[in-house]
Amino acid sequence: MNFRVLAGMPTSEAEMVLAARFDELPGSDLVAVRPTTTALIDAAGEFPDLDVVLVHQDLGPAPVLDAIRDLSHRHPQLAILLVSTTMDPDTLTGAMEAGARGVLSADAGIAELDNRVSRAAEWSRTLRRHLESASLDLPASSGVRGRVLTVSGAKGGVGATTCAVHLALAAAAAERVVCLVDLDLQTGDLPAFLNLRHRRSIGDLADAGDEITPGMLAETLYVDPRGPHVLLAPEHGERGEDVTGRVARRVLSALRSRYEVVVVDCGSTMNEATAMAVELADRAVVTVTPDVPALRGAQRLMAMWERLQIRSRQDVFALMTRHSRKNEIQPDFLQQLMGTRVLRTPVPANYRALEPAENNGDPTKVTDEGLRKAFARLASELDLLSPPVQQAGGKGGAPTPPSGLGGLGGFARADASPSTRDVSGFLNAPGPDRARAAANGHALPPGLPPGGLSGRGSSGGHDAFPR
Repeated sequence: MNFRVLAGMPTSEAEMVLAARFDELPGSDLVAVRPTTTALIDAAGEFPDLDVVLVHQDLGPAPVLDAIRDLSHRHPQLAILLVSTTMDPDTLTGAMEAGARGVLSADAGIAELDNRVSRAAEWSRTLRRHLESASLDLPASSGVRGRVLTVSGAKGGVGATTCAVHLALAAAAAERVVCLVDLDLQTGDLPAFLNLRHRRSIGDLADAGDEITPGMLAETLYVDPRGPHVLLAPEHGERGEDVTGRVARRVLSALRSRYEVVVVDCGSTMNEATAMAVELADRAVVTVTPDVPALRGAQRLMAMWERLQIRSRQDVFALMTRHSRKNEIQPDFLQQLMGTRVLRTPVPANYRALEPAENNGDPTKVTDEGLRKAFARLASELDLLSPPVQQAGGKGGAPTPPSGLGGLGGFARADASPSTRDVSGFLNAPGPDRARAAANGHALPPGLPPGGLSGRGSSGGHDAFPR
C-alpha cells in the first residue's frame, strides 16, 4: 500500500510543484492539498490511514508551529514534516519542539523527497501498529456498565487524593479492572503519589471529537504495575480549561464501558469537569476532617451541588479522615451536622504511617494494619470489590445508590448513641441542628453559625453561611 500524504501549501504555484514531484514518486500518494492551517487540520481528520503531513512554513492564517502543535496533539500517530526555505538549527529546533518529525527543504529534489517521506511514513505506520497493539491491552467493552466513584475534598489537605489512590488499589487487589482519573485539573499531582512519568493527560483527549477510540485511550493512559490504569491531569494547569463538562462526559463514558471501577479524584475545587463527574457518578464521596473549617467547606460544596442541581446531599457519602476517638466530632455525629450519609469506616489519624508512601510515591509502603484495613473496608462499603451488574440509570445516566447495597447501610444513624465530648455553652441557638443535637445529647462545636452547618435558623432561611 502506497504511503498517503496530506500537504498544506500557501499558493497554487507551490501546490502545482509539489503535485508534479509526487507524480514521479511510485510509492507515495498525495491525497489532498489544503491552502490554510484551518483547512489542513480539518482534513487530517477526514482522510483515513494518513501517514505524513507536509506543512509549508508560509501557511496561514495561524502560526505554522501552532498548527503543527495542534496536529500532533490531535493525531499523535501522524509524521509531520515542516517544508521550509531555510534549514538553520533554529528552524529545526522550533519544528521538533512543536511536534514535527523533521524539516524538509522547499527545494528538495525527487530523491530527497522520496527518502524523507518514506522514512517519516514508516515511522508513522510503526507507531500505529504499536498503538493498535497497546489498545488490545485495554479491557474489552463487555456491555456491563462500570461503576464511577468520585472523591472530592471538603477543602485542601483533607485526604481526597490519598483516599482515591488507596481505594483504586484496593479494588485492583480484588481483581477488579480499575481506572484512576485525576480531575483536579489545576493542581492534580497523581504522578507524585504514584512516582510515575507520562507525557499524556486527559487534556490530550479534549480534541478527540465525539468518539474516543481504544487507540486514543491506549496512547493516553498510564498502566501502573500495581494494578490501576491512570489518566492524569494536564501537566500545566492552564490546559485544564480545555477539559470541559462535555469532554469529561465523553471520557468517563468511554472509561465506564471498559473498566469495572472508575475512581475519580475531583480535588477540592469545582469546575465543569468535576461537576459533570459528580453528576454522572454512581457514588460521590466527600472527604472531611473532624474540624469546623472542613465541615463548613463540605457544607458549602454540597450546597453548591444542590443549587446547580448536580447532586442532592442525601445522595452524597461523607468520609471522615484523621479520625481519633479523642476528637470532639465523631462519624456518627456528622450526619446530623451535614444532612448527608456518613460512611461507617473512618480513616485513622496516622499520618506518620502514610508519610513513607507519599514521600516515595509508593502507596504499597503503607504497612500500618489500621490504615490498610480501613481502606479495604471502605472499598467494600462503596461496593468497589464485587463485579458490576447491569443497573437502570438514574440522574445523569448514573444509578442512584440504594441505602442497602454494598454495606452502605452502615452509615451514621440519627438515633446513634453520643460519642462526642460535651462542649457546653454552645447550645444557645434556636437552629434545628442545635436542637436536634441537644435532643440526642450532642453539642455543636464552637464556630458554627446559629443554624448549625445548614445555616437555617428560626427564620427558615437557606443561606449556607452568614456573609
